[in-house]
Amino acid sequence: MLCGLVAVPAAIAAVRAAGDGVLELRSVDGVVVVNGLSGTLWGQMDKGRLVVTDPISSDGNVLVSGADRTRTVNDSTTVYFGRNIHFQVTGGKYRLALRGSGIDFTAVGVGTAQLTGSALAADPGTYAVDQGRWTPVPLFGQRLVPFGVQPVPAGGGPVLIP
Repeated sequence: MLCGLVAVPAAIAAVRAAGDGVLELRSVDGVVVVNGLSGTLWGQMDKGRLVVTDPISSDGNVLVSGADRTRTVNDSTTVYFGRNIHFQVTGGKYRLALRGSGIDFTAVGVGTAQLTGSALAADPGTYAVDQGRWTPVPLFGQRLVPFGVQPVPAGGGPVLIP
């Protein structure tokens, strides 16, 4: 266990590039949508549905294991259902939409996450950005959480991440 505690911070430090941020989720019950522009993500969920969209298949890999069943929507989107689903993104642009319980992950890079806790959960879980304080996931409404240095479009307006 001690090795694991030492290895995770070292792994986070090793993969960070200039402008990268860190988003961590712990024991989240609800809906999480992560739109990554770049970076790495690894995590697991106890039970639920994971929709993976990899719009540019050549810029990184998305690996998923442990799903009870899968459904391919198109060339870039796959849906995974089940218990004890593990997932990893190894670079590039990605979108993960999770609906379930016991969602834990660490994302390193640049992107946004939309968080909505389950109203049925006694504790909807927590999140932290850049090793800051742990904040409860909101039960009502949706919280948009950016991580990393967000790009600014040429016109100066907000960036819309599909």
